[in-house]
Amino acid sequence: MRGIPKITGYFLSGMFLLSWVFVPGKSWAQVSDEFLNEAKKLAKLEDKLFHKRLKNDLEGTYEFQHPTYKEKISLEEFLYFEGRVVTGYRDGSMAHISGGMIPNLDFIKKNPRKRDALGFPRPFRYRWFLNPFIEVKRYSLDRISISEDGKYAMVEIVLKGRERLNPVLIRGDISFDMARPYVDYWEKVDGKWVITVLIDKSAISGGMKTLYFIPNNNDAWEKKEYVQIDPASLLADPDPERHALNGKH
Repeated sequence: MRGIPKITGYFLSGMFLLSWVFVPGKSWAQVSDEFLNEAKKLAKLEDKLFHKRLKNDLEGTYEFQHPTYKEKISLEEFLYFEGRVVTGYRDGSMAHISGGMIPNLDFIKKNPRKRDALGFPRPFRYRWFLNPFIEVKRYSLDRISISEDGKYAMVEIVLKGRERLNPVLIRGDISFDMARPYVDYWEKVDGKWVITVLIDKSAISGGMKTLYFIPNNNDAWEKKEYVQIDPASLLADPDPERHALNGKH
């Protein structure tokens, strides 16, 4: 009889853990398989997107953007600002560049490629950060979080490479290894995952700085419950009961 309370305790603990990843109307196995399959898709998409950015393939990067974003920002604008432009850029802080006005849309559409100091067109460079002295070389996957309704996802990675101090300020050449957290926010639109929000978690102030925020209200992210999946579950045969975690972002 003494074993009954212990067995009951184990049973209740198990039910509590299962409730973390329970979605009404679906079995535990269905929920696990669906989330793991989506996480694998997102991991592949993130890898493709990373290498598009790394190779400065801005046209390829543009294809990953949200359809609402592409309605407001043309490919030429995306190329001109080298992948770092928000939908309302003419009304906000980007309305001036280095003290001058942003060129009109007609000029941008005719001249999407930036020019060097001598006036010659230069190759595109995807801008990971505002700091031009950061060179991204590779990344590691940290975590994939998918909302319980399957519509939103956050892919957390760590960008790695080299960072150099501004030589003008320090009058020297000092560089060091760089590792910065980075988050890509995805939304499923018509059955396809697309980029909808990008956040730089390592802003100079120490807080998170939103770079892209299209087209969702912040509540769409903050009030969601997420199933979090670690990279280990993507490398072997699925064992979701060991890897799926649930938590509010």
